[in-house]
Amino acid sequence: MIRRIAIYFSGISGALLLVIRAIGEIADFHYNRLFFILGVVLLFLVYLPLVIVDKYLQNKKFDRIIASYKNGGNANETLEKGDSKHTGWGMNSSPFRERKSGLTWGGGNIKGSNATRGNRRTFLK
Repeated sequence: MIRRIAIYFSGISGALLLVIRAIGEIADFHYNRLFFILGVVLLFLVYLPLVIVDKYLQNKKFDRIIASYKNGGNANETLEKGDSKHTGWGMNSSPFRERKSGLTWGGGNIKGSNATRGNRRTFLK
């Protein structure tokens, strides 16, 4: 968490310092060279190494997860068949749901035809 905050803070502040330096070229700020040095230091010596380390640690974490599943970890879990804890109707087994199969849509196009399974489109004649 702290690493992520440091990444965001150093990246944003380094970029802002370089933008202030670019504006300072036109407006002639007193500490224009200091803004440039601090911006480059924050971006190249703080931000980039932290991003590289964070990406490396994230890849190691993914590799550990993949290795745990290759060794037969949680990948072999199956659902038990039989009586379920849940009773009643599900989303697909409700007796009040109107069941339609196939292509069923209506209206909305220029010719005003309904595309239903088994019917020819009359506007193509």
